[in-house]
Amino acid sequence: MGKKYCCVPLCHSTSDSLDENGNKIFMRRFPIGEKRKKIRAMWISRVKNIRANFKVNDNTRICSRHFEEPYTEHSVPTIFPSKEQKPQNTRRPLVKHDLNCSYNYEKNVTDGEDSASLGSNLSQEDESHIVTLTSDSNENINPQDNENVCLQHVSTQAGEPQVTDVKECSVESKLLFMSYEDIRHDDNKIRFYTGFLSSSMFWLFFSTLMKHGADRLSYWEGNTRSLGEKNYHVKNSAKPGRQRKLRPVDEFLMVCMRLRQGMLQEHLADLFRVSMSSVSRIMNTWINFIYDHCRSLVCWPTREQILCNLPQAFQDYPDVRIILDCTEFYTEKPSSLSAQWATWSEYKHSNTFKILIGVAPNGLVTFVSRLWGGNTSDRHITMHDSLLPKLSAGDVIMADKGFTVEDLLPVDVGLNIPPRIPGHRQMTTQEFFQTQGIASARIVVEMKMEQIKNYRILSGTLPLSEAHLAEQMIFICTALTNLLPPLLT
Repeated sequence: MGKKYCCVPLCHSTSDSLDENGNKIFMRRFPIGEKRKKIRAMWISRVKNIRANFKVNDNTRICSRHFEEPYTEHSVPTIFPSKEQKPQNTRRPLVKHDLNCSYNYEKNVTDGEDSASLGSNLSQEDESHIVTLTSDSNENINPQDNENVCLQHVSTQAGEPQVTDVKECSVESKLLFMSYEDIRHDDNKIRFYTGFLSSSMFWLFFSTLMKHGADRLSYWEGNTRSLGEKNYHVKNSAKPGRQRKLRPVDEFLMVCMRLRQGMLQEHLADLFRVSMSSVSRIMNTWINFIYDHCRSLVCWPTREQILCNLPQAFQDYPDVRIILDCTEFYTEKPSSLSAQWATWSEYKHSNTFKILIGVAPNGLVTFVSRLWGGNTSDRHITMHDSLLPKLSAGDVIMADKGFTVEDLLPVDVGLNIPPRIPGHRQMTTQEFFQTQGIASARIVVEMKMEQIKNYRILSGTLPLSEAHLAEQMIFICTALTNLLPPLLT
């Protein structure tokens, strides 16, 4: 019938085992039948106390070592082994030391000992010395010595080199955690943090801003206190007030890091060792200042300039003046119901801001609309955002088939969009190649959208606390992409 095993945990008895006295160990079957139903329930209950999720079948057995002799039909198992308790690791006694104590703990630590066992190596003489020092008054203790002892004690416990010059540490803590000098010689870092291709391009752009008064800015302090001309805006006039905490180049770097990497203002405050309110004032002031002085980066080129730089993909479309497309940026849900309705986008199924962007055939941004709510249609933006007056006779607009603006265009301005297929009719061969050609050409505007959203402040969710700067930030990020190499050649 095979070997039977005892179902009790920690019991290793089998049907062919012997006890300590050499007697045979019997395997007892669980009671069966209606008469012994209560006895069976008691057996199962006893075993479940020491074995969770216990189930009984026809082969379940309990050995005779768990019963008190003599065994009868009414016997119930009562002898069960207890689990062996693992020895608990005793923790070393904690010795509390007063922070004002200038006692040198290192004399009790030998070269091969671990610093974590410091408390257990104190002798009775040392402990009495500590008690004496603790009970003394603090009149003769120098605060500078207290700081030295605390730093030494922390570094010893952590297993690190001791700090001996506290004055040097305090000076270093006042320095900028990050500045332009940290990345000026690394073009990869410049591109990562700011989006500019190189340090020379970053410095050239910043120098241009300096020529327009970046070192004489009037910081934003509200709608009333920040408006109007200041006396120090006149050349050779001294700017009143305390000296800036950050240099203009570091403030410009902070703004670029906010736009490029989407760093939170609290993070920037920690990096540059300034307050949150200072970061907010810098952002409000610099973003509006950069917005006013980078409009020239988005220009409207002439048709001759476009033909001189026409990419190979547009050789079949030489009359195309601009490629249009709309893009949306996520924003937080407003509390106002009217604002929720204005920013709700059925396409994104979220609250968004929306702009219309136009690029030249080589990828240069030539038109950026104002900021609209996500509920605004492409047709409405095209009609009300000063794009149509820029077009001249013979120009052709390339767009997606969703731009239903044929009736808005002048008679001598063309619209090149993929053919619309009515109903469920299959495309003809001509329509297929026409759609393929337009799609392969207008992919340049999709590539430009990806470049713009590489500025992570736009790829995430724009906070409502910066909604008043949303249009300026989007325009700046879009304009700065014109400093990158052409997308198509």
